[in-house]
Amino acid sequence: MIEPPAIGVVGVGNRGRQLIEAILETQTGTVVSYADPHAPSLAAASVLVPEAASYTDWRAMLKALRLDVLVIAAPPHLHREIAQEALAAGLDVYCEKPMAPNLEDCDRIVEAARKACSLFYVGFQERSRPVFVRAHKLVRAGVLGRVRMLSYRVMRGPFIPKVDNWIADPAKSGGMLADKNCHDFDLFNWFTGSRAVRVQATGGKAVAAQEGGNPGELLDHAFVLVDYEDGAKALVEVCFFSPFFEELEIVGEKGRLVADYTRLSYAFRGSSEPPVVETFPEDDPHGDRTGWLGFLSCRSRANPGIESVTHAETARESIRIALAGEQSIRTGQPVSF
Repeated sequence: MIEPPAIGVVGVGNRGRQLIEAILETQTGTVVSYADPHAPSLAAASVLVPEAASYTDWRAMLKALRLDVLVIAAPPHLHREIAQEALAAGLDVYCEKPMAPNLEDCDRIVEAARKACSLFYVGFQERSRPVFVRAHKLVRAGVLGRVRMLSYRVMRGPFIPKVDNWIADPAKSGGMLADKNCHDFDLFNWFTGSRAVRVQATGGKAVAAQEGGNPGELLDHAFVLVDYEDGAKALVEVCFFSPFFEELEIVGEKGRLVADYTRLSYAFRGSSEPPVVETFPEDDPHGDRTGWLGFLSCRSRANPGIESVTHAETARESIRIALAGEQSIRTGQPVSF
């Protein structure tokens, strides 16, 4: 069994602190250091891990300390450089989504993962949520038959404020679809086991930033239709000016499944039987605990480095779809691959 790792964290804003809390809760490693140029974030992190060393520069942290794992929770436009340095140094990397805000950076991370002997892993926590793990097992077992339609509805309020408002700059965040809905596109890819070949989207901005909407000119609503190589169709419906609601629906040739974070139900076409209902406790609202445990499970396997390229290419695929959606909204034209 691998010993609990010595962990460094780059970026200790909200996401970084939530990941630190997950590590502390699961008692699966020691956060020995963290780095962030933002003084208030450093102060907040020091309350969680008072014994850990604090840095304003992640490069200085990597040079000063011997680490086993680096958690990257910095803004997305910084992911590529940090991941490249960490992988070259032989560290296992847990990278917060999105992998990067553009495909060029994604490609460079994929190449770094290909050259490394260590693990690169993107925290797509939805893949490790118990309710979606169960749904995936049912789908892959053929319970619904061949999957033909999928949809994910995401209703929520605007993005929470970020340091220096980096989220408002698509060059740094990738835009609304990349930062938020890469999760949903990744679920579609996971459930279909197929490759997206066409994306068509419509969307816009309904609530101005000064009226409490998303910052800058970021989109705040969209419909994104994804066509898959195997003929499946998937739809994301997203809104950033609504009370909270999220729901996944999967329709196969034999039946239909609906799931949120705490409940899953499925029924069969032509059957008079009531739907099968399964419930799950909502004890990890952000998915950080299960996502972190998924990373550790991968890290414990014999050749985690071999899985790195697969993880990196999978994460890139979700960004490819998200950026195509943004392009389709801008141009009014579908994007084919």
